[in-house]
Amino acid sequence: MKNRLPQEESLLVLYFIIYSIIAGSVLSFTDLSPGWKLFSLTLFFHISFLSLTKPLRWHIPFQIWKFLLPLSILMILPDWFLSEVLGVLVFPEDGFFKIGTVAGYMAGLWEIPLFILVYIGIKLEEKSVSILGTCLWVAFLSLAIFGAAEATMWILTSWYAQNVKMIGHVALYVLVPEMILGVTTYLAYQGFSGGPYIIQIGMAALIMIQYTGSLAISYLVIEKIF
Repeated sequence: MKNRLPQEESLLVLYFIIYSIIAGSVLSFTDLSPGWKLFSLTLFFHISFLSLTKPLRWHIPFQIWKFLLPLSILMILPDWFLSEVLGVLVFPEDGFFKIGTVAGYMAGLWEIPLFILVYIGIKLEEKSVSILGTCLWVAFLSLAIFGAAEATMWILTSWYAQNVKMIGHVALYVLVPEMILGVTTYLAYQGFSGGPYIIQIGMAALIMIQYTGSLAISYLVIEKIF
């Protein structure tokens, strides 16, 4: 086990490097519409990742993927709330179908950043970082990853914020909720990933509800009070 884990970590890093190169190439050099580009990359992630889990004996990565799948699907609802109810998030027509007002590929896209955050949290805790220190690191990485996405995805005309306070193209009200999302997802995985899958699905629903509520409160505080 001790010899396998470093190999697992190295192969996962290599996988995400290769995936990033492929994603950059698809986004930059193909003639597909933005929606189909992101859908194809989302689908490629899930298929390629699952095709490697069994031969490479990626037990923990597979468990993380399985835990996050219902959450990734349910994360359509907070985006739908922001775009349909508050009107502060826009998913323009990008050539792909929508679930309500949200691009359909979003149901699988959330899995990618959340997987990275949960896996890093697990590795930090295994290296004897305290639970508080691990949560702070996950919160910081959540801010970096989701902040970078907010700052760049408008270029692809995938989604963009409107009618809110922003720094560049980053909406301020989403930053703290996204940090909380990363931490709560990591803690939920650590606490419930070994239980029945129906419980894991229930935890996904609770995380989604918590995220939606934190978005609403953050919007109220930043946009209406301050």
